[in-house]
Amino acid sequence: MNGTKLSCILAISTLLAGCGGGTPTCADSDALAVLDEAIKNEVEKFVARNRFSTPEQFREIGESYEISNIRTLEYNESVDSYQCDATITYYYKERQQSVDFSYRVDTDQSDGNVLVEYQMKMLKPIMSFFMTG
Repeated sequence: MNGTKLSCILAISTLLAGCGGGTPTCADSDALAVLDEAIKNEVEKFVARNRFSTPEQFREIGESYEISNIRTLEYNESVDSYQCDATITYYYKERQQSVDFSYRVDTDQSDGNVLVEYQMKMLKPIMSFFMTG
């Protein structure tokens, strides 16, 4: 991800033992759940910082998006890590905005939690919606 501003978030749920083990792939529901959590957290932080008269309308942004074109760019077997790329499209008030972004999926070897490191540009369309209302 070569110097691009990154953020990292830790999944709350651990991988279930016996589900194949190892790091989930780029399109795995565990990896996508971490991205989902990150999006919802960012929307909530932005709503809290910017006292909108109707914050509920902006919370919809965290519920109305689609991650598509998920691609595995690289798998590093020695550290069991996936380098991924995808497109995220946000929908808000009959508008939509998309951006391509990269992310990496790892597993914390000490506790089995899924770790996803993602490019902050994944969140840019959200901020655009906030600015234009």
